[in-house]
Amino acid sequence: MTTASIYQLAAKLAADLRTAYNATGSAALTGTQPLRDAFGTFGREAGRAHLPLEDAMAAAVDALQTLFDRAGGDAGDPSTMLAAGIGLAALSRDYHVAEQAGVVAEDGTLATAPLPWLAALHRIHRAATTNLELTDMLETSVRVVAETTGSDACAVFLYDEATDSLALRAAVGFNAAAVGAVTLRPGVGITGVAAAEARVVAAPDAHAHPAFRSFPATGEDLYASQVSVPIMLAGGADPDRLVGVLNILTIAQREFAKDEIAFLQTVAGELAISIENARLYSRTDARLRRKVAELGTLQRVSHTIASTLNLADVLRLIAEQAVKLMDAEAAVIFRLPRRTNGGPADATPTVEYRVGQAGQFVDEGYRDQVIRDVVRSGSPAAVDDAYVDQSSRLFCLPLRSARETLGALCLRMRPGAQLTEDELGLLQAFSDSATLAIENARLYQDAQHGLETASALLQEMHHRVRNNLQTVAALLSIHLRQEEDAPWAIHLREAVSRVQAIAAVHDLLSDETRLAGTTVDVIARHVADEAYGTLIPPGLTVDFEIQPSDVTVPSRQATVLALLINELVSNAVSHGFEGRRRGKITVRGDRLDGQARVAVANDGIGVPDGFDPAESRGLGMRIVQRLVTSDLHGTFAIRSGETGTVATMTFPISGENGEYGAEELTPAASVNDLA
Repeated sequence: MTTASIYQLAAKLAADLRTAYNATGSAALTGTQPLRDAFGTFGREAGRAHLPLEDAMAAAVDALQTLFDRAGGDAGDPSTMLAAGIGLAALSRDYHVAEQAGVVAEDGTLATAPLPWLAALHRIHRAATTNLELTDMLETSVRVVAETTGSDACAVFLYDEATDSLALRAAVGFNAAAVGAVTLRPGVGITGVAAAEARVVAAPDAHAHPAFRSFPATGEDLYASQVSVPIMLAGGADPDRLVGVLNILTIAQREFAKDEIAFLQTVAGELAISIENARLYSRTDARLRRKVAELGTLQRVSHTIASTLNLADVLRLIAEQAVKLMDAEAAVIFRLPRRTNGGPADATPTVEYRVGQAGQFVDEGYRDQVIRDVVRSGSPAAVDDAYVDQSSRLFCLPLRSARETLGALCLRMRPGAQLTEDELGLLQAFSDSATLAIENARLYQDAQHGLETASALLQEMHHRVRNNLQTVAALLSIHLRQEEDAPWAIHLREAVSRVQAIAAVHDLLSDETRLAGTTVDVIARHVADEAYGTLIPPGLTVDFEIQPSDVTVPSRQATVLALLINELVSNAVSHGFEGRRRGKITVRGDRLDGQARVAVANDGIGVPDGFDPAESRGLGMRIVQRLVTSDLHGTFAIRSGETGTVATMTFPISGENGEYGAEELTPAASVNDLA
């Protein structure tokens, strides 16, 4: 039964369409009211018969195709597609109304009872308050107004004061491609008259209205009636302001009642507030996004200028980044010489760094005075007619720290450029970052200069101490040569060796590359060189094996360590190699548990079992014991094995882990460790 019923209704629909649009083509799709009526009737009958909507739509599409083939409709024509949409929309709407036994009049328009109007206002208000996106809110509004008023189309045009034009921003029943593309002037067409005169224009026969103007791109020529309501925002004491125009259109000619127009005016008032709120939100949101972008830019710029401590590079980066940040033609950093007692008050500013081509000033003296005023007052200044071409603007702001004003940053702005309040704030924040970078670079420069001065003084001190010690050693050596066989000659020789060992360390430290200290192997090598001339007697050959070491000790410990190695070498020569013609001494320095360990081994005669250096009667051992424990805050041990004797000194390196390390003292190395 269902199939027979849909066929019957489809045949009736085809007959109604043939009657409305005859086969000659003279009336081909010249109006859409018959089309809307035929499909509306088809939809109501299908709904009452409870036929599936899918079957009804399929039959309607077949009928439309037959109609277009006969009457000459083109699928690529927007008006033809809009007409098809109107027919199918009428079918769907009347189908649901009939199916639900709804509240529609015989002409298909919705009832104008207050309740639907209140519901519509509620929906529009809810759309405006829950979504501040202007486009979404307008689309919801035109759809609700069209449904509530029983209109076939609804559109909103928004007024742009800057261009004095109305732009189509949302619509139902219009060609979708026209939204956002169609604009018109106030006073043009029914919509333009409503906007220009700020009054409602109701046209039951829109095409016959004196202000009617055809806009084919929108597809509104299909509609017979139109009401245009200006959307005005109340200004209180000020005149009301035009926001836009609300249009409703119907295919059938229709007289709009006063209460309907009053409802549309209420909707327009609600839309005016909602549109204004959405615009404010859009501007606020755009400003917030711009602020975030500016902060990101400022962070990147600040990071760039703080990436170096070289003053010349900092000044260059500040000037370059200022040009990029403000899109300026050029930027110059000026410095004003510090005024001393009796110094001139009108000193000429000097250029620290420039980016961009220098402009030709009308009066350079006036420019210099502006810069002096900026530097001394700490306030920015702008000059409009500073250049000969009178097209650029000079803007100067101080580079001022908490202690002093370091100079001024001057920008040559592009013609017509005006700095907004936000841009001024951004530029001020940039100047603060630039000032901090300059001050840090200058402090670093001063620190470098101070370090170089101190290093030079320290280097000179080591040089003079070395010369004095070498003079003392030379005097002692002269005296020693005169009395080589005296009983005290051996003690004098040891004294000369000690002085020369200390002099050798100062000779090392007089090298500017070693002012902070030197390594154990370098110290040992210098002591060994001095030992060949003072400690080793004729007839004895001593081979030194000094192993490479990365243990660096500061200058004070280096002097003590040189004395210690010298004493241990002297002890090996005097006692370990006694009666021998050849011997070997090994020196090694390394780290163990965070402390320095220096071992001096020889292959000579060993020390007695149970030997305690602290109880030794020899001056050399007592010197070693005292220097290690008192000066180096370490431990000293000496013991013998099968291959000879090894003396081990373990101590914290000064400056690491505090002044001296607090680690547990390390046991001495065995002889076999050095073998």
